[in-house]
Formats: sequence, C-alpha cells, structure tokens
Amino acid sequence: MIKEISIFINLIINNFYLLNNNYSWIIIILGVAIKMINEDTECLYDINDIPIFEKDKSKYIEPDRPWLKLVPSTLPSSLNIPKVGNLYCILVRAATDFPYNLAIYDWDRNEKYTYIELKDMVDRLATAFHEIGIRKGDGIALYTANVPEFYIILFATLKIGAILIPINPLLKYREIKHIVTDSGIIKLMICHEKLWRQVKKVHNEIPFEKIAIIDKTKDIENSYSIDELIEKYPPNPPHVDIDIEEDLAFLMYTGGTTGLPKGVMLTHRNMLANVLQTALRILPFEEGLELRGKWANLAVLPLCHIYGLLLACNTIANGYLNITILFDVEKVMKAIEKFKIQIFSGIPTMFTFIANHPDFNKYDLSSLKLVTSAAAALAPSIAKKWKDVQGVIPVQGYGLTECCPATHLQPIFWINPIAESIGIPLADTDAKIVDPDTLKELPPNEVGELLICGPQVMKGYWKKPDRTAAVLIKDEKDKTWLRTGDLAKMDENGFFYISGRTKEMIKYKGYRILPFEIEKTLYEHPAILECAVIGIPDDEVGEKIKAFCSIKPEYKGKITEQDIIEWAKEEMAGYKWPRIVEFVSSIPKTAVGKVFRRTLLEKELAKLKKETNQ
Repeated sequence: MIKEISIFINLIINNFYLLNNNYSWIIIILGVAIKMINEDTECLYDINDIPIFEKDKSKYIEPDRPWLKLVPSTLPSSLNIPKVGNLYCILVRAATDFPYNLAIYDWDRNEKYTYIELKDMVDRLATAFHEIGIRKGDGIALYTANVPEFYIILFATLKIGAILIPINPLLKYREIKHIVTDSGIIKLMICHEKLWRQVKKVHNEIPFEKIAIIDKTKDIENSYSIDELIEKYPPNPPHVDIDIEEDLAFLMYTGGTTGLPKGVMLTHRNMLANVLQTALRILPFEEGLELRGKWANLAVLPLCHIYGLLLACNTIANGYLNITILFDVEKVMKAIEKFKIQIFSGIPTMFTFIANHPDFNKYDLSSLKLVTSAAAALAPSIAKKWKDVQGVIPVQGYGLTECCPATHLQPIFWINPIAESIGIPLADTDAKIVDPDTLKELPPNEVGELLICGPQVMKGYWKKPDRTAAVLIKDEKDKTWLRTGDLAKMDENGFFYISGRTKEMIKYKGYRILPFEIEKTLYEHPAILECAVIGIPDDEVGEKIKAFCSIKPEYKGKITEQDIIEWAKEEMAGYKWPRIVEFVSSIPKTAVGKVFRRTLLEKELAKLKKETNQ
C-alpha cells in the first residue's frame, strides 16, 4: 500500500497538467485501493528476467559479421523470447508496472487514459468481441485514422487470438474490396463513422457479417458502437491458447513486387521480437530499463502502417505516454515543446515540412532524445538543418512490412551516426549483400540485393505459397533469408547503405507503390488509350508520381491533364494518384512490346539536371 500511495502522489505531480477529466481521477483513486489488473500468470513474465547471451550464441547471426565489433559487451545480440502468452502480454506487463501512468492522450479530442484504464477497456472490448461471436483466427478489419480506439481494438484483438487487418484510411472502395476479398476471413469490419461511406460501398457488394463503428452518432443498420460494447461488457475476456510462433497477430497488406497488394502474415512472436530488438538498439540495456514509464512519444505516424504499429507496441511495452495528433507541422512543434516529448518518429516528408516551416527556429525541440526517420531516404540537407537549428539528429533506419518492419537502425547512444547510412542490423538480425542472380554473398562496398534473417521475418504471404517461396529462401546452413528486392551495400565496418530501389517501385511519402497499381485504374478512364507511370526524384516526398498518357483520338482537345488528375484523386488512394500528368503521342516500348519505363525516366532525369544547372 505504501508503494501504491507513493506512485499515486508522484503521478499526480508528474501528470497534473494532463489529468483534468473526472474519469481519469476516479480510476486513479480507485486504483490506489483496488488492484484492477487480473493476475494472468502467463503474461506476467518480467523483462528483467530475459537472459543476456554471449554474442556468438545467436542462431541467426554469423559470428564474423563486422558490425558485432561495434556492439557494447553489455548488450545481448540474442533474445530469449517468451514462448507463453501472446503479444497482448506487453500491455499486461505495462499496466502492472505503471498502472497510473498516462498511456494515451489524444490532444485533438482531449481524451486521456491511464494504463489501468486502457487495460480495463481492452478487456471489456475483448469480452464483447467474444460475446458477439469473434473467435481465434477470425479477421478483424480496422479502417480508421489515429484515435485512442485503435490501441483498444489492437490489444482486444490480440487477447482473443483474432487477426488484426489494418486498412489505411486513405484507401478507397477498390482497394478495400481487394483486401476483403483476398483475405476472406474478415468477420468484423470496424471503421470510423467518417469513413463509413467507403465501407458501405463494399458492404453493398460483399456484406460483412458484423460491423462496428467508432464515434457512432448515426443509425447505421445492424452495426455495433465500439463505445457501447466497451460500456456493456465486463473486463472478463476468455482465456485463449495461442501458439506465439505460429498464430497470426496481423495480416498487413502491402504492394510487394506484383501489381496487387499482398497480405503479409506476422505472428505474435514476429512482432514481440521486433519490439525487443529495437529496444536493444536504442539505448544501453540497463538505461533502457530505467527509462521505462518515463518517456513520451508523439504518435503521428499512421497506426495502420507497420511502422506506426511497431511504435504502438514498443511504446506500450515500455510504459511510455503516447500523445496522438493528426499531422500538422505547427501543432507537432507545439506538442513537442509543451509536453517535452522525447520520442518522435516520422517519414522524410514530415521532417522536410517541419524543417522548412518559417517558425522552425522559434520552438524549443531540445527535449527530443530519439528521432528516427524511415520508409525512405532522408535528404542530408534536411538532417543537417535539424541538427544546426534544433541540435537534434534525426537518424535513419530500414525495414519493410515483411519484417515487422525494423531490421537496421543507427544506435546513436553508442555510435556516432552516419547521415547516409541506415545503420547496423538489430539484435538477432543477420544481413548480407548478394548478387541478385547467383545469390552469392558479395564483399564489402559492392552493391547487390539486401537479404535479411531474423525472428522478425514474416511467416509468409497470405494464400500465395509461390510468392512466399520466391522471397523466403534457405541457405546451405538451413537458415531462412528474406529477399528484400532492395539494392544496398555494406562497408567494412558493417554499416549498411541503400543504393537503389527495385526496378519499378515508386516511394511516395514512405509508401511503396508499383506503377501497375496506378496504371490499371487510369485505364478505366474512357479517354486513355495507353499510359505509363514512373517516379521522379523529389527531396520532399521521395518521388513524385508522374503518368504519361496517350489519349484516344476522339478525346483530343476535349480533355486536359488536370482533368485526369482530378479524376484520379476520386478513384485512387490519397498516396497513389499521379501528381503530374503529361499527354504524349505514344508510349515507348521494348522490342517485345513491354513499356520501356527506363526511357521515360532517363528523359525526366535529364530534364531535372538541365533545370538544376540553369
């Protein structure tokens, strides 16, 4: 009791400026007298009890890798990942250790939840899911922007062994329909009321068995309200046996290397491993444990994206405060200054917009301790501006959906970062550069395809055994490697550098897009005879999407490039529609009739070079 009273007093002092709604105060006061956390012994393993192995004990990493010399002797390169419980256990651990700490503060909606509140709501919703018929292995689709309900739905889904299928709120009818059709397991569709119109289109063609609405105010036939489900049911979810190594936690849809999005199967163990791996690359082990429950994260990355999802799991596991806001440059800077944020992760576009804001030097961002940029290369000039103006060094990492996503990171607390590098592999992660044709490993500083081996590597692609076999390959030691499709090199010290992209992949604001995904929709426009899409290098967004279109004779002079752009905005996801359209008389092709995109790109690069030199 003395310990709990001490925690109570300290939390009042530390969080007074945030705790101003009655519900938070009531829960905290009740929590002092009543322990509201169910004693689920399979979840209460202690992170302090994870053994630290010798460096040469990792079954994933070859012992002669050069980056191992850089890793402090106090850090493990291998993890003993618990084989019991499931990913939901990271919430149980945090709620046990930090019951009265704030877990989520939605600044836009002025809603605040402590860890004890969060777990209570998660358990209530997990009970509700079970009572309405959701069982282990069922798919729960979640179509919403960043709101506190995302965290609640995430962990409630994990608790009952269902599979979370996040859907980007920028996606439209055709992409949602593909995910629904391809997965074939969605038993419950959850969407924000503001996004119901797109879901309704799919529901009219492929009726969902069950629908739940976030922030429900309208009478949507045969639908549940998430708020009402949480209020109606007690926090007594059923026990579900989960195989942490085999059972899926997430089915994440990504463009991959074909024209249609593929479902990436990620297990509970995959994500738990990545949570622990990233923690061990960020801070010295003992210091990282001491900071649990003390830092705040500004959650602006989309939680529906694998990068945002990892951060959600990582910050909850560490008992951090997550402050959620919709991305707005000035609001981000205000939040960092006001709440003394320590963690900020984003994509290069975010860092560029912030650095170029006229008030960038007027805000105090010095509280930031861990600033990471991923999903695309951050321009060195932007990183330098952050360092020069704010004294903050954004560091780059690397990952992909198939790896939960993190594989590389710059460990800034014990190595001086290299601006152009993605850093070194995470704990228990091996990486090598090979000849794409022979798969023979290449020496340092030679460019080849990047391959990854580690516990975070996906189980495979959903219903696509051939595609899975093509990217998950075995070596002579029976180790499984993921072919990333990205070109990279490793220097003699073990630092990795991304040298190029797959032949046709476009990276726009962190999203990977294949030209065919855009072209197949453009062909639905009645005026387009032929089209080809490429990405043009751009410091702010990574690559601008440009479409070259050949127009049917009867439409010439009757339609403009801007007309095509406006039409595409309505038909494609917000990150897919072409920002530039150019009408051409014909599309260049190879000798065998394939679109010759390289010719188009070379002309655009020559044009950019000429404009730069003028």
